[in-house]
Amino acid sequence: MNDNAGRLPLIDPDSAPEEVRAAFAKLPDVNLFRAMAGATTLYPPFVDCLAGLFQDLELDARTERLAVLLVGKLSDCHYVWRQNIVTAKSVGISDAQIAAIDRGDFAAFGLKHRAALAFTEDCVRNVDVSDAVYAAAARELSSRAIAELLYVVGVYMMICRFARSGRVPLDDKPGPSPYAS
Repeated sequence: MNDNAGRLPLIDPDSAPEEVRAAFAKLPDVNLFRAMAGATTLYPPFVDCLAGLFQDLELDARTERLAVLLVGKLSDCHYVWRQNIVTAKSVGISDAQIAAIDRGDFAAFGLKHRAALAFTEDCVRNVDVSDAVYAAAARELSSRAIAELLYVVGVYMMICRFARSGRVPLDDKPGPSPYAS
C-alpha cells in the first residue's frame, strides 16, 4: 500500500509512540486508524471513545450499525460505507437491508429501525433533529439509547470527514469487525 496515496501519512503501529501503539491494539489495523494516529495526542483518547461504541450499549448493535451505514452513505464516504458493511453483517444485518440503506428506503425496516434511521438522517442533514422526528424516535428508543445514538452519529460524522478530507486510501480489503474481537 502506498502511504502517500492520501493527504495524511499512514502511521506505522510498530514505530508509533507507546501510547499510540497501545491504542492501535484496540481496533482493527486499517488505513483510517493509521491516518488518525498522526494526531498522537488525540488518537489514544479517541480510540477509547470509539472502542466504547462496541461495548454493550442500551442502543443495540444492529440499530447502531444501521445508523453508521447511513452516516457513511449521507456523507458520501465510501471508506466508512465499505468498512461498515463488514461490521453490519457481523451483527446480523442482511444484504437486503444494506441495499435498502443504500437506496434510502427505510420502509424495509421495523418501527424502531425506521425511527432511528429517520433520526440519523435528520441529524446528519440538519444538525438539529426536528421535534416530530425526535418524538418518533422517543416512542421507540429510551432517552439513554437516543443519547447513545447521538454519540454514534457524531463520532461517525467526524470519522467520515476525516476519511474524506484526509483522502484516506481504501485498504486492500476491509478490516475485521470489532464485534468479532
